[in-house]
Amino acid sequence: MGRMAVPKNDEKRRAGGAIRVPFVRRCRIEYEGDAADSAFIVNINVLGAYVAFDEMPPLGREVVCRFQVPGRENELRIDGVVAWTNPRQEHPVHSLPPGFGVAFRGLGDEARGRIEEVVFDYLERQKT
Repeated sequence: MGRMAVPKNDEKRRAGGAIRVPFVRRCRIEYEGDAADSAFIVNINVLGAYVAFDEMPPLGREVVCRFQVPGRENELRIDGVVAWTNPRQEHPVHSLPPGFGVAFRGLGDEARGRIEEVVFDYLERQKT
C-alpha cells in the first residue's frame, strides 16, 4: 500500500499559515475611538496581513481591518492586533515598505475561506 494522501485540511492549514502571499489591496484600518486610516495590504495569509503605512501604531493595539477580495462584493471585516512594526529604515526588512503586521483574531469561517482562496490561487499560479 502506498502512503495515504495528505488530507485536504492539513494541506489547507499548512498553506494558509506557512506562507504569506502577495496581495496588494487598499484597506481601511480602524482603531478604537473611531479613528481610521486608509492603507494598503501588501501580503496576507490566514494568520495575518502586512499593512504598508508610514506611521507606526503601538504594538498590541487592537485594530479592525476592512478590505475586499477579488471577485467578491462583500467587504471582509477582520479583528486583529498590531503584532510587529517595520518603520522606515536605511536597510529595509525583506524589501517590505514601512508598515506593520496585523495578527488576525477570531477569524470567522467566511473570512478564513476567502483568504484561503487568495492563498491557493496564488500557489496555483506559481506552479505554472
